[in-house]
This record gives sequence, C-alpha cells and structure tokens, in this order.
Amino acid sequence: MKRLAVLLLPALFAGCAPPPPPHAAPYHALGTEPFWNLLIDEHDVTFTQPDAQPIRQRTPQVIHGFAGEIYQTSRINVNIVHARCSDGMSDRIYPDKVQVTVDGHRFEGCGGL
Repeated sequence: MKRLAVLLLPALFAGCAPPPPPHAAPYHALGTEPFWNLLIDEHDVTFTQPDAQPIRQRTPQVIHGFAGEIYQTSRINVNIVHARCSDGMSDRIYPDKVQVTVDGHRFEGCGGL
C-alpha cells in the first residue's frame, strides 16, 4: 500500500504544477545608415540588409549581462542594452540600444519592438 502511495503522490501533484511559460516573442532590432534588420527567435538569429543575402545562425544560449542580453554566434554577435534609443530618422523611441557585429562589421541601432 505504501508503495502505491509513493507512486501516486507525484501524479497527484503534477496537476498542480504551473503551466510552462509561453515561448518568448521574437526580438526585433533595426538600424539606419546603413539600413539593417535583426530578428532573434527561438530558432535563429537573422541579420538582413537591403540587396544582400540574409545571414542566419542558430540562436545560442542567451547571456544575461548587467545591462541586457548578449547573443554570440560564429558570425553574429548581439549586445542588447536596456536603455532608451532613438533611430535618428523618426520620433519613435525604442526600449533598447542594440549593437550587432556581423562578420567583423559593427552596426548600431535600436530594438525591442
């Protein structure tokens, strides 16, 4: 009888466990002069520029820095700083400053859309 209780107890409490958190929404960032776009989702980090092939890498484990998040792949490094940012071309204010290095070229912009 005790053995049955030990086996059933975890099954009873499993129904009380909170549901898993929803998947994180994709993170979007952009820059001007030159124009670029960055999308980070649960599968890929994708960097695009007009008239160029997109560069796509698997989304790495996020590093939680003191000011924001860091993503590092073999070709794309992303540093997100939680500080207000203006794209310089509109009146829109974004929640994050974003620095992206792609194949050794550095880009700066805003994110958190």
